[in-house]
Amino acid sequence: MTRRPILDVKHLCVDYLAEDGVVHAVDDVSLTLRRGEILGLAGESGSGKSTMAYAITRLLRPPAEITGGEVLYDGRARANGEMTPSVGPVDILRLKPAQLRAVRWSEIAIVFQSAMNALNPTMTVGTQVLDVLATHRPEMPKPERNARARALFEMVGIAAERLKSYPHELSGGMRQRATIAIALALSPELIIMDEPTTALDVVVQREILTELMRLRERLDLSIIFITHDLSLLLEIADTVAIMYAGRVVESTSAHALHRQPRHPYSFGMLHSFPSLRGEQRLMTGIPGSPPDLRAVPAGCAFHPRCPLVYAPCSQVVPALMTMPTDSAAITDSGEQSVACHRYDPARSEGKPLPTATEMEDGYATLSSAFQEAGKA
Repeated sequence: MTRRPILDVKHLCVDYLAEDGVVHAVDDVSLTLRRGEILGLAGESGSGKSTMAYAITRLLRPPAEITGGEVLYDGRARANGEMTPSVGPVDILRLKPAQLRAVRWSEIAIVFQSAMNALNPTMTVGTQVLDVLATHRPEMPKPERNARARALFEMVGIAAERLKSYPHELSGGMRQRATIAIALALSPELIIMDEPTTALDVVVQREILTELMRLRERLDLSIIFITHDLSLLLEIADTVAIMYAGRVVESTSAHALHRQPRHPYSFGMLHSFPSLRGEQRLMTGIPGSPPDLRAVPAGCAFHPRCPLVYAPCSQVVPALMTMPTDSAAITDSGEQSVACHRYDPARSEGKPLPTATEMEDGYATLSSAFQEAGKA
């Protein structure tokens, strides 16, 4: 049984108004998150992931401006403190300020990057939890707020006694758990997690992810998980969208992406970390750097770093195409949407669909060319 969407982002566009022109940070992005699932957003720094998170929750500040699209949220309405089925999706981008305040944190919460910066260093973590409850649930008696704060900390694996601690008295992992507890304070249906495990060592990272998966099952949470670590997403996400230069270049199930990434950028990201099993091999990664969004290359923004580049790539922006179900390239894991001319019959120029060997060899050649250019 297919779960219904809880969040449907359609053709979202976000611009930054700079003195020397307009920067298209999010360019015609569409995403769907189904109830109870985890949608992963992956890409290098500057790909537009965090801007997406702030746009969905309308937390962007000038000079950022949402210039188009819809963010349809279909959660549960709250009446007299009780959750009831909604009458239909609402467009968050068109809510009035009072309506928006009722949705934020109560329905959609966000865990920001860097727990140390997200927490107020002058207040105990318990005070920060209570502040959320007092602001959004003023009718809740103080004893109930205190009990809720204790329950939240225990829920994320922190002893309730640590509510009296200041952020600097907690370890990095405990601070991250505290930010998750604050996000869960009002029992939201959807949580957006922006790089929640960045700067944590792998052991603490694993503990946080294990706790997150447990909370997801216990609370039936829907989650957007943003990270540059594609290998991490493949472990926890149901679906994954790969972003590059403000656009989605591939969108599919996590299993399909792991089994057979289609876009050269997705392939490069997936093969930029070593396997724990099998023979040792040379890691080439993706040579070069993401483009400056003030001067995005013509055509496909990835073409200067792409091992499969050919004429149309530098001339026409590829559309995000859903691969037909009768295609030989489709996996048994569901359909994949890819923005690459090699998958477009009208622009493929008769070239066969790319293979893993072709992309791997292409990246090795491209890496050598970048190294030689650097020496020159």
